[in-house]
Amino acid sequence: MAFPFNKELWEYGRKIEDIALPIVNKIYDCDFKRNDNDIYDILDFRDEKKKKIVEVKGRRILSTKFKETIITASKITAGFMEIDDGYEVYLFFVFLDKMYRYQLLEDAAFECRYTGTNCIQHYLIPISEMTEITEDEIKDSLEEDSPEEDSGEGD
Repeated sequence: MAFPFNKELWEYGRKIEDIALPIVNKIYDCDFKRNDNDIYDILDFRDEKKKKIVEVKGRRILSTKFKETIITASKITAGFMEIDDGYEVYLFFVFLDKMYRYQLLEDAAFECRYTGTNCIQHYLIPISEMTEITEDEIKDSLEEDSPEEDSGEGD
């Protein structure tokens, strides 16, 4: 059964991805490129040279609302397939108050539920098993991403 495309939710996700991209580039010293094959790409960014992949998930809740956060099973399956092909796979969760990262490993196991907007198969990833991205990491990556301003003091 196909679900209707939710353009508003997709645009929100793209905005979160755009915010997260310079941060993940800085953290992993990568040059991640967006997977722009179509709107239904499974995983968001990859660096072919360093063999790393990042999936960014925006959350419109505080990080303390639940003990776990969900991710569609298809994204985890795709991540496992990429690991089998020699990639490192990272999941980034951008909550309203904090940002977290999680490295998907080949032996990872999660509780599974049929839930979410369309009641499809999701895995529950415990927030306690994630690494919080510090304010310094965020600030450093954003400062590096913005061009230096001319002081106006002449050459």
